[in-house]
Amino acid sequence: MATERVDKGWQQRGIDTYSVEAIIGTLAHYGVKTDEAAFKTLAGEGFPLGIAMQWHADWKGTGQFSRFPAAAAEELWRRWMPGQIAPTDVALAVINLIKDLAAAIDGKPDEGTLDTRFKVVEAYLPSIPTGAERRDLFIGEMIGAMSEWMEPLDGMGEALTKKKLDAFADRFVLIEEALITQRAGISSAIVKAERGDRAGAVKTIADIANDPKRDVWNRLSAVDALFDFEENELAKKAALPLFDDAEKTKDLEFLSAIVERLAHLLELDPSMPEKKELRARIEKLAAELGPEHGEG
Repeated sequence: MATERVDKGWQQRGIDTYSVEAIIGTLAHYGVKTDEAAFKTLAGEGFPLGIAMQWHADWKGTGQFSRFPAAAAEELWRRWMPGQIAPTDVALAVINLIKDLAAAIDGKPDEGTLDTRFKVVEAYLPSIPTGAERRDLFIGEMIGAMSEWMEPLDGMGEALTKKKLDAFADRFVLIEEALITQRAGISSAIVKAERGDRAGAVKTIADIANDPKRDVWNRLSAVDALFDFEENELAKKAALPLFDDAEKTKDLEFLSAIVERLAHLLELDPSMPEKKELRARIEKLAAELGPEHGEG
C-alpha cells in the first residue's frame, strides 16, 4: 500500500485540508520520521517553529516543499496538542489587532471588529507559559513570527495617545507589557509622557532602570527609554551598575547589549569623566567576547 502524502498544491489548498497520515508521510519522504509520541516529546521542549528547525537538519525537500516543516509542525501542533496555543496564534492575533488600531489612527470607521480583536488577544494571555525558560521560547517564536510588526507594536500606545484614542491606548499597553515583559512599566510611562506628564514618566522609567529587583532586560529597556527622552545622565547612572553586574555574571548576551549602550554614551559625551576607565573596560571585554562586541 502506497504511503499517503501531501501533493504539490498543498500551499494553495492549505495544509489543514490534508490528513495526519499525509503530513507524516510527506515528512518521512523528505527525511523526517515522526509520530504523535515523538512530536509530543519535542513539544515538551519547545514550540512549532523550534520543532521545525530541528527537522530542517535532516530535511531534503526543495521547491514547494522547502518550507513544509514549519507548516507541518504548526498543523500537527493544532491536532496533537489540543488546548495549547502556539506562538504563531498569538502573533497573528496581535498583528490583526495592530492592523485595526492603525486603521483607527487613520480615522477609518470601525467595522465592528476592533473590540473582538482586543478580546482575542486578551483571551490568549492567561495561556502563555509562565515558567521563565518556556515563556522565553514562546515569546521568542512569537516575536519571530511577527517580524516587521514588532516596530508598530512598540510605538502603538504612543501613537494611539497622540490621536486621543486613550481607551485603546491603555488597553493596548496592558497587552504589550504582558507579552513583552521587558517593556513592563515603560510603555505605560511613555503614554503618560505623551499625555503631558513627562517628569512623572521619566521618574517612573528611571526607577525601573535602577531597581535591582527587576529583570535586567527590563532595566536595560528603561535605559533605552531614557536615551529616547534624552536623559543621558540618568541613562548613564543606571547603565553603569548594570555593566558592573554583567561583568560579574558573564552573561555574554547581556554584556554585549550593555556594552553597546555604553559605547553609545561615549559617543554622546566624549568628555564624560568616566571615559578613560569605561573605554578600557569595554576594550577588555571586547577582546574577551570578540570584535563584534566592541564599540563599533
